[in-house]
Amino acid sequence: MGALRFVSWNVHGAGSIEKRLKIFDQLKRVQADVILLQETHRSATSADELKTPEFPSMFSACYNSRQRGVAILIHKNINFTVLDTVSDPEGRFIMLKLSVQNQRLCIVSIYCPNIDDPPFFHNFFSVLSEHLDCPLILGGDFNFWMNSLTDRLSTAGTQRNWQSTNIVKQYMSDYGLCDAWRSLHPNRREYTFFSHVHHSHSRLDYFLVSSSLLADISDTEIHPIVVSDHAPVSLTLVNKKTIPPSKNWRFNTSLLKDEGFIDFFKKEWALYLEHNDLPGTSASILWEAGKAVMRGKIISFSSHKKKTENKRIQELEEIIKSLEASTEEELLSKLRKAKLELHGIIDKKTQFLAQRLRIENFEHSNKSGKFLASQLKINKEKTTISAVKDSTGNIVYDPERINNTFRDFYQTLYSPQINPSDNEINEFLDRITLPKLSDSQVTVLDSPLTSAELQEALKSMTNRKAPGPDGFPVEFYKEFWIILAPTFFRMVREIEESGRLQPNMNSANISLLLKPGKDPAFPTSYRPISLINVDLKIICKALAKRLEKVTPFIIHPDQTGFIKGRQSSTNSRRLLNLIDFSYSRNIETSILSLDAEKAFDRVNWKFLFATLHKFGFGNFFINWLQTLYSSPTARVRTNDQISASFCLQRGTRQGCPLSPSLFAIFIEPLAAAIRQTTGIKGIKCKKIEHKISLYADDVLLFLQNSQSSLSQAIELINSFSRVSDYSINWLKSTVLPINFSFVNLLNTQLESGNITYLGINVSPKLADLTKLNYIPLLKKVEDDLARWKSLPISLMGRVATIKMMVLPRINYLFSMIPNKPPADWFKSLDSSITKFLWQDKPPRISLKTLQKTKDRGGLDLPNFYYYFLANRLQYIPRWLQDNPLDESWLDIEQTLCNTIELSDLPFISSSIRKHEGFKSISISTSLTAWWEYLKMTESSLVPCRRTPIWNNPDILQNNKMMNLPDWKNKGILYLEHIYEGLDFIPFNRIVSQFGIDKNSFLEYHQIKSVVKQKFKLNKIELQTPPRVLDFYNLKPPKLLSKVYKTLSKIDDKIAIPIEKWEVDLSVSFDQNFWSQTCLKTFKMIRHPNLQLIQYKILHRVHYTGHRMFKMGFVSSDTCTHCTNNIPDNYIHALWSCPPVQEFWGRVCEDLSKCLKCHIPTSPSLCLLGNLDDVPIETSLVHVVLTAICIAKKTILLNWKNRETLCINQYRNLLLDHITLDLASASTSNQSLWAPLIGSIT
Repeated sequence: MGALRFVSWNVHGAGSIEKRLKIFDQLKRVQADVILLQETHRSATSADELKTPEFPSMFSACYNSRQRGVAILIHKNINFTVLDTVSDPEGRFIMLKLSVQNQRLCIVSIYCPNIDDPPFFHNFFSVLSEHLDCPLILGGDFNFWMNSLTDRLSTAGTQRNWQSTNIVKQYMSDYGLCDAWRSLHPNRREYTFFSHVHHSHSRLDYFLVSSSLLADISDTEIHPIVVSDHAPVSLTLVNKKTIPPSKNWRFNTSLLKDEGFIDFFKKEWALYLEHNDLPGTSASILWEAGKAVMRGKIISFSSHKKKTENKRIQELEEIIKSLEASTEEELLSKLRKAKLELHGIIDKKTQFLAQRLRIENFEHSNKSGKFLASQLKINKEKTTISAVKDSTGNIVYDPERINNTFRDFYQTLYSPQINPSDNEINEFLDRITLPKLSDSQVTVLDSPLTSAELQEALKSMTNRKAPGPDGFPVEFYKEFWIILAPTFFRMVREIEESGRLQPNMNSANISLLLKPGKDPAFPTSYRPISLINVDLKIICKALAKRLEKVTPFIIHPDQTGFIKGRQSSTNSRRLLNLIDFSYSRNIETSILSLDAEKAFDRVNWKFLFATLHKFGFGNFFINWLQTLYSSPTARVRTNDQISASFCLQRGTRQGCPLSPSLFAIFIEPLAAAIRQTTGIKGIKCKKIEHKISLYADDVLLFLQNSQSSLSQAIELINSFSRVSDYSINWLKSTVLPINFSFVNLLNTQLESGNITYLGINVSPKLADLTKLNYIPLLKKVEDDLARWKSLPISLMGRVATIKMMVLPRINYLFSMIPNKPPADWFKSLDSSITKFLWQDKPPRISLKTLQKTKDRGGLDLPNFYYYFLANRLQYIPRWLQDNPLDESWLDIEQTLCNTIELSDLPFISSSIRKHEGFKSISISTSLTAWWEYLKMTESSLVPCRRTPIWNNPDILQNNKMMNLPDWKNKGILYLEHIYEGLDFIPFNRIVSQFGIDKNSFLEYHQIKSVVKQKFKLNKIELQTPPRVLDFYNLKPPKLLSKVYKTLSKIDDKIAIPIEKWEVDLSVSFDQNFWSQTCLKTFKMIRHPNLQLIQYKILHRVHYTGHRMFKMGFVSSDTCTHCTNNIPDNYIHALWSCPPVQEFWGRVCEDLSKCLKCHIPTSPSLCLLGNLDDVPIETSLVHVVLTAICIAKKTILLNWKNRETLCINQYRNLLLDHITLDLASASTSNQSLWAPLIGSIT
């Protein structure tokens, strides 16, 4: 194939013949093959005037003869086939999908508004997403510049900042698009438009292309501005010699739902073992060879199955075509049966496509199919690496050279830069004290792996993950574990004895993920994820589970990354507490944030194994690790290219279950050395001197005596680097100075100022955390929701989107900083979510209702204010813990509280506000949230049994808090120790019970007098409110989730219109019935779209004639299908209208026949799903409720014209649903539909 030259040009009108002649003369000069025109100013009737003998093929979108209009014209010598077209009725864009010169392209000519119009771009990219299943060339006049510094030249001082610019840039990132001209000319300044009014030059005309096309673009050029006020822009696409994509076989998991395949594989594996499992055969070789043989067998089975299915599809299509014109019931039944079989085959094929997108539920339709295909294409473009700088600094675009560049980079990265001697390593390790494993721990670690451990490791692994080089995923092993396990276990035993792995087993494919905010042109900007073979991963997982049990005992609490029971939020709280503490005590503090270079990838194995010995690990466990690290290899995958294999000689593979724990062990000697070096001064609080905080490789140092401590810390880190390969980029490491101005007098260059820690922007002024973090996050979320608003997803899908895409980001920020967002922050967030959920239409169900739990009529939509409260409240139970796992942040907060016990704070009134401890942002926000919780639950804790007697600002003697150390030391701490019933415990009993000195009678009366003066104890019982008791009992793990659920249950009112339903149905049910009815929607109906139908019916959201009349949209509220002037209210429209009644009768008659039991035509059953009086098996409840829900879907499809209600339409919809369910259901559930299939077909 030759080159294709695309030319985009805003011609500013092509109305006159003279103008058109000039336009095409210029296009001939630039040798255009495909022309993208904007502002053609042609109406639909005159658009053909743009055609010429040279360009006879024209596709256009018109508006009128004076405005807008776009067109795509193709040269007569270009052979192409049109696959699809989309024309904008507003004349803004024309989309053409075609096959040209052996490739499929989506070509778009666009003319964007000359005002800031974000909705236009959201709508355009939404339309594009439904059709983008091939590379894109988007050319046109965008009417804005991408970069004000490089794309504009103006003498004017003011510059417009359009929201649309950022929106398009975000879509470019989402869709994997790049600015072709700027990519090839990164530093050049040229312009496509000159404004005489503003005396400015601008580049407004662009080609935005799929990243995968960039390597095939030989040039892009901006031509002179002639004829029009815009310059033509050209792009030449060259068909270079295509490099075939590297083949990497991957097991199709949809085969696991095929009983025929299951039987086939079991027989083939048994046959393989029968012929090859001979005496003396190595178990490792038997296993590896078995995988290769089975791979071939599976490919053969799949190929035969595909041929058979394609043949059957063709036959069924012919049958369907011959039957579709018939109206006879017998032939219609045959038609439904043929469609059922056809859809079943197609849906099973689509299922693997859905799995690759991690989409579990979708409706099979043309729209969904296009959506799936386009999402795959978009995902591929987003991961396409279009250009990268090689080791010489040159930018390469060729896919093969890109792959070679990454291979060279990672081969160098995984090669050690140092080779420390044993003496050098031991010299460093001997200077520090590390904890030792106990004998019992070593015994467990050093025992041989058991089959139960390996099976448990497999069970704990997540499905739908990319497999390693051998192509066998987790699901495959789970399905066939029983027959594979004996051979696999023999192989594991052999590896334990020999200390050798088969080379193929220890290989990996490295997949690259671009780090957020990093320049994609640099190899260092990517995170390498090693996709290792699942069989090896099972072994690593079993070893990792053992290791995870001992790391909490040997790794100091300063390290919270990937250690069981530890959380990153405590690191953040500790950091902010130390800033608070430094200000409160006026301590000059330096907080040093270290930037480690590729920390996981630079782990020196020699040092790692020496460290394991230092911790006391046994030889058996270390031998296993040495076996795994003896000869690993890897290949890099980029743009469908896989590099040659290379050896790894250092690093812990990101993607291996062992890596997180091994890295924590590797870096612990550095942390221990810093803690144990007396010359490095930390921040001393009540019990702990705080020096270091780690979350995996994110390290903070807390230092006093800044210059001296910094100097010694840097020297210590450098000495650690000399034996471990660990490396710090000092130029990117930052000092956050507290209470002083940092002046660097060191030989090492360091920046000072705000730091970014664990994704949070931190400044010395804690009040600035709000504007540094909350405001940018809200803006990003609002922009994302606006972009996603027009996606073709249902309300259920939108709620799921909020849970998956928005909640994690916001909840993470809530967990990391204690500050409360600005006053209108939650209001703005809720407003954006509401607009997203209802696509800017008036909401039919309130946000508050949607946020309720499902048993209370909600959809479990996150209540972000509750999450905010929960993140602050979760620290209250932790204050009360007797033996907390991490004392570091508690130590600081206790120091800030001075004499008041941290565990007493929840039981003190708001008088604590006057205490200095309340100045701490962490303490004050947690207490404020606690008081709000008490208010929400109408609870009071002042006084209560747990009210502290000592150092309590509520209990004052001579305006001072009481404190009697002798009494306190004897265990008298709270009111419950001195008070019983409605009165004080007699002094004699206190003496005998606690051992108080008999001469302390005066002190007893002082306590009694002060307490009685404060509290009217003779009138109340010191009982703790039930909701508070429930809260106290919340414990880790998942404490945050438990607190949030507690908050969600405070308002237990069911939010559906119960009264209306009970009036309409002339029934009365208790709260439990309605709660179960709400839950049944989600438990007994599996498909999300059907769940949504039932959910909306329970909330009565549909517009009836009566409702439309009340809203003023119609002149009468009577039913147009009835003759008796009956109001068309909800129960009438959904149940009692004659055509609807007749329809329900047919539906229930169908079900009764199919299931061989009486299904009554009852509104309680049909509308609410009440099966209490229906004698059916539990296994059939799902079938009945699903069928009835599809009947309701049929009614809603005919909502405006009930006369068209037809039982055959219901049967077809039911058949479609059954087909989809059978394609995705487990084998055991498929028999449930058998009675209905037999009856329908």
